[in-house]
Amino acid sequence: MSLRTAFIWYVLIAAVLATAACMLFIKLLDEPRIALYRKYAELAEEVEIPEGGSYRNYVTTDGSEAYIIFNSEGEAVGGGEVPYGEGKIEIGLVDGRFSLFIRPAYSQRDLWLSRFLGIMQVASLPICYLGGLILCALAFWRRRLRGPIVELERASARIAQNDLAFRLEPRRADELGRLTESFETMRSSLETGWRDLWAQMEERRRLNAAFAHDLRTPLTVLKGHADMLCESLPAGAVSREEAADELAVMRSHIARLENYVDAMGRLQRLEDAEIHRESVPARAFAEDTADSARIICAGLETSMDTEKLGETLYIDAEAVMQVLENILSNASRYAKSRVWIELTSNGEGFSASVSDDGPGFAAEALAKAANPFYKGRESTGEHLGLGLNICDILTRRHGGSLTVSNRPGGGAVVTARFGV
Repeated sequence: MSLRTAFIWYVLIAAVLATAACMLFIKLLDEPRIALYRKYAELAEEVEIPEGGSYRNYVTTDGSEAYIIFNSEGEAVGGGEVPYGEGKIEIGLVDGRFSLFIRPAYSQRDLWLSRFLGIMQVASLPICYLGGLILCALAFWRRRLRGPIVELERASARIAQNDLAFRLEPRRADELGRLTESFETMRSSLETGWRDLWAQMEERRRLNAAFAHDLRTPLTVLKGHADMLCESLPAGAVSREEAADELAVMRSHIARLENYVDAMGRLQRLEDAEIHRESVPARAFAEDTADSARIICAGLETSMDTEKLGETLYIDAEAVMQVLENILSNASRYAKSRVWIELTSNGEGFSASVSDDGPGFAAEALAKAANPFYKGRESTGEHLGLGLNICDILTRRHGGSLTVSNRPGGGAVVTARFGV
């Protein structure tokens, strides 16, 4: 029920209750007024009017009320006067005959009481309806507004303190419930953003630590060769040929340092790269993948399974192809004779799995294969250990993940999943 509909119901119920209260209030106030009237009616003096007769009453110059009784022949047979403020003349029917009743005036106390009761009867209408409106507003606030608003205020205070470890559950299907859902969506987005930022910071820290670790070896070698040359050259302890060999070794390690610096730059650009998804024909993408596999895995037997591949992929084709080429390059280094490729897609996204018949991943590599600069299996000195790390970064940027495992019959399996 919407807030507008609920408020209308509250107002209608309040109006009904206010009407009932007003009627009850008027009745309760009317009883003492009737009792006062009866009290003074019992004290009234009765003056009989002869059968067929009549009467006439008038006000004298001093404000007194006078009356004259006439018989059936029109002759005056009686009369009297009630001084101003001491009573009132009324006519009534008793046992089928008309009589005049001279009712005494109210005492000062009873007069004020009667007036007060009359005023309260008149005022009961606005008092009851105004009170009903106030009670309606208070009830509507406490039952429909207060809980969600207080909850949103507390949530805002926690978010202001960077505390996102909570969840908002809408209590009703009304405007405030939808506002709570929107607030929860915002909180969830903020939490996801903070987690992503924290993951990026952690990844950056891990990358820097790995980079510093891998730089230590070439720097140590360079320092050792430089110290040796500084000590030996002045004393003539090394020949020109030996010095040239030392410089060649130093140059190779300097080139290695340059490769590390370039690799760090590439990783930085990948971390900051934006993913641009677009519709790509699945068959054309599979053909491009097969062409890349034939080039990268030259000399190896390759096969591709596209049985579970849909007609269209919604991906960043360039980023996905870079991931596949890195995985294929990794598989080509360790495969003995064969590489298998499986491409699948469904409503949740696109995945590519590359298997080889090589030695597979060691236990340590299964946990660290995607770490930057990790070299789990035998590799050449030119291999920096960044291939699977680049794949991991790009799949996460694409809303997916990278997993590594071993085939039951031997060999490695690397699966890249890309979210839609």
